[in-house]
Amino acid sequence: MKSLVLFLLLTIPLIAGENDVYIIFDGSGSMWQELPTGEHKISAARSVLQKFAAQDFSGQELAMRAYGHRRKNDCSDTELVLPWQSPEQFKTQVGSFLRNVNPTGRTPISRSLKAALKDFGDREGSIILISDGIETCDEDPCELLKLWREKNIRISVHVVGLGLDEKSKEAMKCLADAAGTTYRDANSAEELTRGLKDIRENIGSIGLKIIGKDASGEQLWPEGKLLQDGQVKYHVTSRSRNPVEPGIYQLEVGVQTRNGNLYRPITRQVNVADNKDTVVEVIIPRPPSVRAKFIDRGEAVSGSLISAYQEGREVFRFRWKDEVFVDEGSYEFRTEVNSANSLSLEETFEAGDSKELVFEMVQTVNVMIRFETSGKKEHLRENADLLQNGEQKYRVHVHNGGTVLPGRYDIHLPHKYCPFTVEGVEISDKPEQNLTFTVPAGYVTFKYQNSDGSPAEDKRCFIKNEAIGKSQYVASGNEQALLPGSYTVTGWRGDYDIVSFEVAEGENKTVYIKEN
Repeated sequence: MKSLVLFLLLTIPLIAGENDVYIIFDGSGSMWQELPTGEHKISAARSVLQKFAAQDFSGQELAMRAYGHRRKNDCSDTELVLPWQSPEQFKTQVGSFLRNVNPTGRTPISRSLKAALKDFGDREGSIILISDGIETCDEDPCELLKLWREKNIRISVHVVGLGLDEKSKEAMKCLADAAGTTYRDANSAEELTRGLKDIRENIGSIGLKIIGKDASGEQLWPEGKLLQDGQVKYHVTSRSRNPVEPGIYQLEVGVQTRNGNLYRPITRQVNVADNKDTVVEVIIPRPPSVRAKFIDRGEAVSGSLISAYQEGREVFRFRWKDEVFVDEGSYEFRTEVNSANSLSLEETFEAGDSKELVFEMVQTVNVMIRFETSGKKEHLRENADLLQNGEQKYRVHVHNGGTVLPGRYDIHLPHKYCPFTVEGVEISDKPEQNLTFTVPAGYVTFKYQNSDGSPAEDKRCFIKNEAIGKSQYVASGNEQALLPGSYTVTGWRGDYDIVSFEVAEGENKTVYIKEN
């Protein structure tokens, strides 16, 4: 996790004043990394949180949970470090915790959210989750928040991302979409402070709440604006309470598509009361939607990020397992699952369409390749290159293997001392393959001698394969695998003789380098 994300998940009750605040703090090891401003993530979070805790929380109670702060590689490391208490107690104790916390472990976001829900019991209030990256414990917090919504748990998720790359932003936008709020981006402690201030103003405020539905009664999440005298006064969302001044407004809202546009927005007049929340229900058009499925060998498999293009320009991205709304029109959808599967589809959307993109993956296989020397069966630790007509098609990692298309390849070992090629190797369509090749080699140990034949200090020396015509240096005193053939070796400086020697397969010999 290379960048800091602050997820702010707020359980907003309908009753103003019943807004206890619960903070989930990220103590994972990556919190020691730096932000673009040069601040360490942990330092920025400490500073901002202490200032946040010093605000006026009269009539509320606060609590804090931390994760990843005690043990490495432990997805169960989540702890209620500050139980529910008064604002005065919390302000004192949170400072002590933040000063002494030592970021250490992983990022179990889903597990911490589940624990937080139990800690709330019958309370109503706000959960603020601070994290410097996405879930690392094989759970999907987006799916968890969707489940909460299905169970009618009132959760509004405010996501503030600090220093995120594009892929991480997509993952965090998913959290906001799942729980129904607006994604916020920040790149410094100052911007984080503003984001928290904005969210703080929404907790328990009196304002406008928008409920959106389509013509069939299905819930939608419109966005839009409030206008007075033709001027925009507020930008509003159905994903959270909108604090606004009492008055009469013209409301303009619609579903925001991934293109960034409001789809066929509707307008109506609203009167915002001055003593309670004003709830407005609107019937709005449902935009076309798209989702994707990836098929490998006839079965559905995990996919990758999908980019949508119009006239050669990227207009939006989405995760393969999400359904997203889009503008009407024609698109080219591109995705790259691996080096062999750069796929694209074209599709046109009209009003009322809900389409599924089916990406048929080109059949690839996972292959592990090992090169071992003859005789000693020593594993030569180099990546393998797969060539066709002299062109490198793939590089297969020596430890992790690689994903390749079935076919016939020349497999090359680019080893410094034992370069070796096996021609015409057939990679079948079997999903998992392990290939081992034997490299003909002999073993040579180079030793230094003084002019009188006595042992000298071993230093590096330079060998040359006469067939290849290339010099390499090796450490003397150690056994070295070499291809069979004719070689010369010379010392590390010019006062040593040049020695010619032969290497035969399976041979084990010592070559002496003498001072002249």
